[in-house]
Amino acid sequence: MPPIVTQIDAGILLFIQNNLRSSLLTQVCEFLSSYGVIVMAVYFVIMLIWDKRKIFPIASACVVGGLMGQYITSYLKHLVKRPRPFLEISALVPLHRPKSYSFPSGHTVLAFSVAFIAYRILPKKYSIPALCIAALVAFSRLYMGVHYPTDILGGICVGYLVGFITEFLYKR
Repeated sequence: MPPIVTQIDAGILLFIQNNLRSSLLTQVCEFLSSYGVIVMAVYFVIMLIWDKRKIFPIASACVVGGLMGQYITSYLKHLVKRPRPFLEISALVPLHRPKSYSFPSGHTVLAFSVAFIAYRILPKKYSIPALCIAALVAFSRLYMGVHYPTDILGGICVGYLVGFITEFLYKR
């Protein structure tokens, strides 16, 4: 990354750490970081049952998209080999310490791939909340101090690409 991008990334992470962290928000972000995609899945099932839609085709599209996203993420992490921010920013105190590489954020890829699939396949009244949940999952990764903002942006882009490909396959 260019030095200016790295400085901006570090500045955002330190701003979050020094100005936004609180015990309540830490609990919320830890939950979202660990279970945000599960929350999204439960939300979809409830909404689809409520609206009497068939769950299997949409769920299978989300599973295929999620698996594709995780495969691409794993490939990119080993290709780019970007260290986690807490390893390079001495003042950053992470709330946990993943051992894998940082770019892109796998949680963000998974959350946004499912949200983008929902956005393209489902009525907007269901998919807009899914995009909000995905955004919260992405923010939780910054809050936890385990990803750079550019890791999150990369995760959103990969998630969108996966959603686009999955939608294309789904509609065939």
